[in-house]
Amino acid sequence: MKKRITAPREVLHELQQDYFICTKCKMCQGVHVQFCPESRFWRNCPSGSNFRWDAYYASGKMEIARGLHINEIEPSDSMRHILYTCMLCSSCQEQCYEVKQLHPTRIFELMREKAVREGWGPMPEHAQLVESLEKNDNPFGADKKKRGDWAKGLALKSLPKESAEVLFYAGDAYTSDPALKHAVRAAAQVLLEAGLDVGTLGADEISDGSLMLQLGDRDFFETFAFTNIETFNSLGVKTIVTPDTHAAWVFKEEYAAELDPGIKILHLSQLLSRLLKKGQLTPEKEVNIKAVYHDPCKLGRRFEIYNAPRRVLEAIPGLELLEFPRATFNSLCCGGGGGVRYAFPDYALSTAKERLFEAEWTGAEAIITSCPYCVQMFNQAVEATGSKIKVYDLAEVLLESLGKEV
Repeated sequence: MKKRITAPREVLHELQQDYFICTKCKMCQGVHVQFCPESRFWRNCPSGSNFRWDAYYASGKMEIARGLHINEIEPSDSMRHILYTCMLCSSCQEQCYEVKQLHPTRIFELMREKAVREGWGPMPEHAQLVESLEKNDNPFGADKKKRGDWAKGLALKSLPKESAEVLFYAGDAYTSDPALKHAVRAAAQVLLEAGLDVGTLGADEISDGSLMLQLGDRDFFETFAFTNIETFNSLGVKTIVTPDTHAAWVFKEEYAAELDPGIKILHLSQLLSRLLKKGQLTPEKEVNIKAVYHDPCKLGRRFEIYNAPRRVLEAIPGLELLEFPRATFNSLCCGGGGGVRYAFPDYALSTAKERLFEAEWTGAEAIITSCPYCVQMFNQAVEATGSKIKVYDLAEVLLESLGKEV
């Protein structure tokens, strides 16, 4: 019998020391205030700030975990609501680990796995995502036969028919949302401009499974992980690069141990920063705009990739790079994390509006980020509010500065 290659590192009760130690100090509710100049932006937990009950903050969910452990409480609809309105953004863990070395985000992920195993999670609204994955290998309803259509006309190699050093993995969002087509094409085009040997799987690319892992359905996630790992190992590539932060997350945390040791996994922002440093990309055209960079939660707090995207933007002539009051490890979630937006769209949008307000506070003319879900959420917020702020994917701005078009 084949072993589970991405078996859970723990089950919930193995982290019992964390939720029994939690003293409800409420550090998890805010930011590192010494790095945030405006008190208006000191709160940083989306669910706690929105629903205004202690149960929705990390300290409350830690108490729920303790109650479940000692059979003091039973799962309920309200408990499920509390658990699945968490965006898994890790802001709470950013605060807590510095003080007590506790892991609230990991506990909430394992609580969701417990909920799925016991049949009280995820939310009913998530069912259509599961159905689409079963039918299309993509959670967002896109026809799997058209998954590679975004790359038409680009000089990318077709894997596995041809060989290439770099596999460009586009991801679920970029291949299903027409509004993101320009961004993913820009990402691939920049790599070609750098002279890299790049290929894609086209219509044979399937979901990375990250959304199912966020919802707590590890078994379903593993069906995609098994297939992808087998495929990736058969291609002979040296590097896997993706502009999708959630794909990068599962590739690095869940896939890496079973990939061939010679395969490197990079988020696009990391590779772009290296290519600029090596002189393989030379931005010359001015992009005259005041822009603020938004740190995606999975890219930032999960992997501490803060400098790479900023180095890319700093290399672009004419671009004035501003910072949010809540920047880097203090960053507020865009509203698209944890699968929340698919069950609670109004709440997710309100979080995106708060981040948009913060961007306007800085005087920025544009928000630049490096995650497709962040781009989607900010575009929704701009449309809902009538804001004049523009939203860009990192690769779009760099490609413009290279004087190229897709």
